[in-house]
Amino acid sequence: MSFPVQETTFNSANQADGAVHFSDTQAWLNALYTEASLKKFDQNELYHIISSEINFETLEQNINYKFQDKKNLILALMQSTFCYEMKDPNLQSNERLEFLGDSLINFIVGKNLFHKYLSNNEGDLSKLRGALVNEEKLATLARTISLGPYIFLGKGELKSAGNDKDSILADTFEALFAAIYFDCGNQVEVLERTFTHIVILFEKKHTKDFYSMDQLEVFDTKSKLQELTMASHGLFPTYRSIELPNNGGFTVEIWLGQKKLAEMTGPSKKKIEKLLAKKIIDEKLY
Repeated sequence: MSFPVQETTFNSANQADGAVHFSDTQAWLNALYTEASLKKFDQNELYHIISSEINFETLEQNINYKFQDKKNLILALMQSTFCYEMKDPNLQSNERLEFLGDSLINFIVGKNLFHKYLSNNEGDLSKLRGALVNEEKLATLARTISLGPYIFLGKGELKSAGNDKDSILADTFEALFAAIYFDCGNQVEVLERTFTHIVILFEKKHTKDFYSMDQLEVFDTKSKLQELTMASHGLFPTYRSIELPNNGGFTVEIWLGQKKLAEMTGPSKKKIEKLLAKKIIDEKLY
């Protein structure tokens, strides 16, 4: 089955060889969705066009891995909204790769924690792994390697800056690791080297240890606040959120019964909830 894809006649970035080259996927998509002239290609032609028109070299440098088959990389970057836009049921999104990538990253992080914290029990290690392998943290790692500009998105997500949403970044990051796993011939050690490289970049950028137990302070604050309010008042805290217009983020409030304990506004609802819970605990607002 064929589907509409942009003709290779974009007005920008024309090369002497007649090909069109874009520095990242976002630039390619902007041209794709604004060009009126469309042509039909099958899936293999689409992959060929993408690999010849989009320069993935910077992304590969950021992850310290060069793909042997660019199709693996392209599939990892194909978010479901882009596939929907193409209106071809045979075009795969990265969702299946996300499923495997989640397990692979959990394994790598779990192995590193096992060897780093020799005296900690299973419960401690599980909590810390949960603090490191979650939507917010994986999105942070994705931003560390500038993954967002390379994600293939539908028109709506592209317009609403979907390539900077935690959920999309985290899912694509997981898919990327599954793609590397297949591309390198299922060599887990290659995945571990790649993940270590990204962690080093993260630590340099944020000047803190990725595998530190301090990561639990923010991640587990909601559970801790719940324990404290139950012990002192016999009540669970409730979280109320309002989505602001024009992609302005969220305003989150934490209530205990009829009393509002605190509120905060920011781009990520989940992150705000954790930060608010920590604020309430630290300032003993409960």
